[in-house]
Amino acid sequence: MQDPIKLLLVDDSEDDAEYFRELIDAANEGQFSLHEVDNAATALSMLLAEDFDCVIIDYNMPGHNGIWLIEEITRRGLPPATILLTGGGSEKLAVESLKSGSQDYLVKTELTASLLASTIRDSVTARHKEHVRQRRTTLDFLTGLCNREYFQEILNGQIQKAKRNSRKIAIIYLNLDDFGRVNQQYGHNIGDEVLIEVATRLKNSTRIYDVVARAGGDEFVCLLDEIPEDVAATAETFFARIVKNIAEKPIKIGDFSFKISASMGVVVFPDSATTAEDLVSLSDRAMYEAKATNSGYKIVFQDSADHEKDP
Repeated sequence: MQDPIKLLLVDDSEDDAEYFRELIDAANEGQFSLHEVDNAATALSMLLAEDFDCVIIDYNMPGHNGIWLIEEITRRGLPPATILLTGGGSEKLAVESLKSGSQDYLVKTELTASLLASTIRDSVTARHKEHVRQRRTTLDFLTGLCNREYFQEILNGQIQKAKRNSRKIAIIYLNLDDFGRVNQQYGHNIGDEVLIEVATRLKNSTRIYDVVARAGGDEFVCLLDEIPEDVAATAETFFARIVKNIAEKPIKIGDFSFKISASMGVVVFPDSATTAEDLVSLSDRAMYEAKATNSGYKIVFQDSADHEKDP
């Protein structure tokens, strides 16, 4: 017997949630396992921590709406299918949800148990095929992080959102210090295990809204979304997390233990540069300047002033 399809309902209306439960109960026959939250931010946290097959998302919610959650699921390459629910039919909203990455769109007043069940099954099947293709083209084969090309695509999208909302985003380019010694002394298999652990620790150093990618070799790049005006303080906070999560606790691989440190360059949109290519290139150069001066990190400001700090 197949495992039940694991559903996450995201809806802040208890009446609508109760109606949805009734429909699932009518269609269930053991084929669905339903979980519920009432806001998009909590839903995203759950999706990052647990495996779900399908997310049913109400469009109108306090805080972030349903389209925001679909966009976050899509840009992170998360595996569940997404279906948008709305109280009234809207062709424009349907198109927007599909462009954002959802598999389907349903009007609450038109729902029936059979329609809901068939839509969920079809969406899960379609998303599974799509996700397999995406993983081959968007993720780094070793660490499971975004690859450089997909990161560039995400960054272009986030730049457009930052322009619309007059927000700042930061790019952190990070390189491990003296990592070549690990490969030379212990072999590339051990080196790969170290990179996998560094990738995990980097993800744990960022917020759920941020994106971490492997740029290649022992280099990583992070997109920090919606940063405060005080760029220097934000960079210091992030660098402190990096030091704590990567440098302070040795990485243990079998019988070996490695003390890993890193250098990083920080740039800000729109202060430092305004295109994805310039932001990544400038942060890369800033990282190498920080490495050359053993200063830990370097921020590139609009006026070309520097802020450097020893770890």
